[in-house]
Amino acid sequence: MSKYRLFGMSLLLILGIILLSSCAKPPDKEMQAARDAVSASMNAEANMYVPDLFTSAQDSLNQAETFVSEKKYGDAKRLALFAKSWADSATVMAGTKKEEMKASAENSIAEATTKLDAMKKMKVTPKMKKEMDKTVKTCEASLADAKKALEAGDYKQASDLANDVISRITKAEEGMKKK
Repeated sequence: MSKYRLFGMSLLLILGIILLSSCAKPPDKEMQAARDAVSASMNAEANMYVPDLFTSAQDSLNQAETFVSEKKYGDAKRLALFAKSWADSATVMAGTKKEEMKASAENSIAEATTKLDAMKKMKVTPKMKKEMDKTVKTCEASLADAKKALEAGDYKQASDLANDVISRITKAEEGMKKK
């Protein structure tokens, strides 16, 4: 085989590879699947309950979008698949975390209610009664807000409010014991 013919075949092979790689198609199906998965993950509130995993999915999708615009379709497809996988995992984990947070909020509200009821039954001096009544009123309002947040599905806020009530009551009880 002559060296010109070998050179020609090599050149033809290289041109074929370049032509095939430049004709690669954008990973439209993978990109749409990743977008849908990230959207579903957002709807499941994964950004609140598993923020790191959700952020990984979203960042991967954003980078995949960048690769598509740069016509780096292989990299875009790979990242779109990662984004979908992470978003799907985030959706499942968000549901689990949300249920855990709901149970925690319910327990905190029950504990706060019990502590508040016990505080109301405490015998205090007339001097301390005014301060205790103020604390009870504030705690009742916060506890009502916690219950509303629980009903609205904002389990983190419900838990935070109930735990704040528990903390205030504990602090008030300690103050009353010192007096």
